[in-house]
Amino acid sequence: MDIFTHAVAILVILFATGNAVLIPFGVLGAAIIDIDMAYHFIARRSPSLYLLNHGGFTHSIAGATILSIIAFFTTLVLSFTGVISEKIPGGILLPALASVLGGALLHLFLDYLASPGLPLLYPLTEKRFGLSMFLMPEYFLLTLMSIVFLVIIFLPGLTRGIAGTYAAIFLGIILISAGVKWYLQAKTHGKTYFLTHHPLRWIVIGEENTSYSVKTYDIMRGVIQELTFEKYRNITPSESSRYDMLPDLRRHRYFSYITTVEKNGNEIIFHDPVRENGLIPYPALYATVSVKTGEAGGQH
Repeated sequence: MDIFTHAVAILVILFATGNAVLIPFGVLGAAIIDIDMAYHFIARRSPSLYLLNHGGFTHSIAGATILSIIAFFTTLVLSFTGVISEKIPGGILLPALASVLGGALLHLFLDYLASPGLPLLYPLTEKRFGLSMFLMPEYFLLTLMSIVFLVIIFLPGLTRGIAGTYAAIFLGIILISAGVKWYLQAKTHGKTYFLTHHPLRWIVIGEENTSYSVKTYDIMRGVIQELTFEKYRNITPSESSRYDMLPDLRRHRYFSYITTVEKNGNEIIFHDPVRENGLIPYPALYATVSVKTGEAGGQH
């Protein structure tokens, strides 16, 4: 979800609860999580650094907590040394820290609703969690509404009526999205993702013992395309598992929706056919990894 919506969401909550003085801290927490957009290029230098990409470590509960503490105490030091002209009153230090952390965790929650997956429990597991439940028009509506809301704040000023209107529309969009997601889960079997270019189409991924099924589901027409991908071709699961700890392959699996494996001579190729076929274009990198038998390999 965009940075404007993250900032406005925590702003509205703090204003509505009578904690307007804490708004700068809440917005700081909401914004600091996306700091990975500033250094994600570092992750491309080595396959083992894939969790430094956008949506990686900083989008885990542990990462958000660490970032919140660092951001708060950095702000505190800047305030005490006069770099920031406004002094932070001693009486609000704990509420201010809580607001930074609250903004960060709210960021994770909203991204959990919108994204295909975040490593929320890292370092316990790299498994990604996400509902991917916002239709594209709803996503754009939230972004536009948040920008307009920020303009209103800086011009006429914020009132309870304006904050209440924003909150009502925001919650309405979430409820509509949740209803569509529930409808899809009732009509289909598998994991559902809304990441296609068509506003009414979803991708549904199912898994069998030896294959994956990937369906394109149109809300108005039902299933309009179904593809099947074998998990293993010319290779056994045990032979494939020997390469699981290679950094290139771990990065590939982290970004992939499914992984299939084929052996071609002395080359073993790992695919994510969902991304290769453009069914879900994001993320575009590392959709295919090839390794030589008995050797470490590289990405394509």
